[in-house]
Amino acid sequence: MIRHMFFGKVKEGVPDAQIEELVTRWRGLAGTVASIRAITAGRNAHATDHRFSVALVADFDDWAGWKAYNDHPLHDEIRRELSAKIIDPDEKASIQLEL
Repeated sequence: MIRHMFFGKVKEGVPDAQIEELVTRWRGLAGTVASIRAITAGRNAHATDHRFSVALVADFDDWAGWKAYNDHPLHDEIRRELSAKIIDPDEKASIQLEL
């Protein structure tokens, strides 16, 4: 199994509605991208650790499933229309783990 984890810091001044839209659209990928086995997305709820504002964790059966997600048009649309506009490009990280 492959676990994909993404962490990002939202730029200053981004309205809450845009952040919620991003999280909602991330969660909606599970119903659209067939290779996603599980997905969790949300805002950082920790009171003092503010390095990252949002996170996404998604599980796939294999690397082909992760690639299908990574290349999926809806994932790309979310990346272009929301992520790229509201997440600081210098304050993001992702990792893929083989479980």
